[in-house]
Amino acid sequence: MMTPNELRAGLLALAKRSVSIMTACTNEESTKLYLVLPFIGLLGYDYANPYEVYPQHAADVDPASRNKVDFAILRDGVPVIAIESKQVGADLEESREQLRQYFNTLADVKLGILTNGILFELFVDSAEPNAMDAEPFLTIDLETIARAGVSEEAIETLISATKGTYDPETIAEAAHIQLVKKRLRTVFIEEAKGPSEEFCRFALERIGLKNVRKVAIERYYAPMIRNAFDESLILPVVDRLRAQHGMESRGGAMPIHQLGQRIETTERELEIVAYVRRRLAYLAQTEAEFDAIQNVRYKDYVGKLVVYYDRERRGRLFDYIEGADGYDKYIFPDPIGEILTNNVLEIDTALKTVFAARVKELGSIPHNHRLARTA
Repeated sequence: MMTPNELRAGLLALAKRSVSIMTACTNEESTKLYLVLPFIGLLGYDYANPYEVYPQHAADVDPASRNKVDFAILRDGVPVIAIESKQVGADLEESREQLRQYFNTLADVKLGILTNGILFELFVDSAEPNAMDAEPFLTIDLETIARAGVSEEAIETLISATKGTYDPETIAEAAHIQLVKKRLRTVFIEEAKGPSEEFCRFALERIGLKNVRKVAIERYYAPMIRNAFDESLILPVVDRLRAQHGMESRGGAMPIHQLGQRIETTERELEIVAYVRRRLAYLAQTEAEFDAIQNVRYKDYVGKLVVYYDRERRGRLFDYIEGADGYDKYIFPDPIGEILTNNVLEIDTALKTVFAARVKELGSIPHNHRLARTA
């Protein structure tokens, strides 16, 4: 039975190898051979054994059936996992229906995997038995893993799909947890941006205000509740950052012209990065932008910290220079330029604008083109 640490190490090694060869996989067959089969092997399945992994498996007993899946993982001769593969860089959302048709036909298939060799989307039937969900409960991105590692949450979920531990009920429970968390996160973000009447009434009743008129909620209480979100979730972080500034000033922190003498990432810089990621979760306007937050990264240089999305040069969000007098400098790309402030909330508009532009620009580039341009 595979341990989480073994899966983590294997997945990281696979991710680095896959990213290094993905540009050579120029068609669907090479994607299957060099990228998909190694992933199947990582999960513990013997893809050289036709009694365990069978290609082009039909959804019924008719060998002439057109309803086939690229790979079926078998248990006692019965398909239990279906894997549909597309070429590197392909848009997976357009191919979900193909996997869904196979999944829905066979009652014993309880896990569907759709992949382009770099992205692996995992589906179950949590909403309705024998009907594949419309959205994946887990997406494994090998390109992201190769750069930044894999999350503990992903490992805990993916290990449920490995040969030694795969069980339909276990994977269904893991999927349910992931889907509920994802949907709750979406709900909380929507309510934080614009509280609904139902949520406002719920919150007001919790503090003893009942039977509030709708017009009063719209004009008075909804804006108040939205501000309360900021004050309870954002301001504590800001206060902590300001407190750090105060301690640095009393301790004789370095002036800006001396920042070039160090290169280690400071506690303050890490707090800024953490704050930016948290704030973007509030500012994100689309699901694509929210999902992209996990690719917000940083790199420390002498005298500054570069915060970027996905790629350091083309995805640059801003340069951060820590100030000793409570005022930090944020240098955004033109035409925004420099923002000097002691209140990090003042970068909201610039951060939101630049981040949305970067996601729009880089998010639509297929993985194989991305790597080719980076190389």
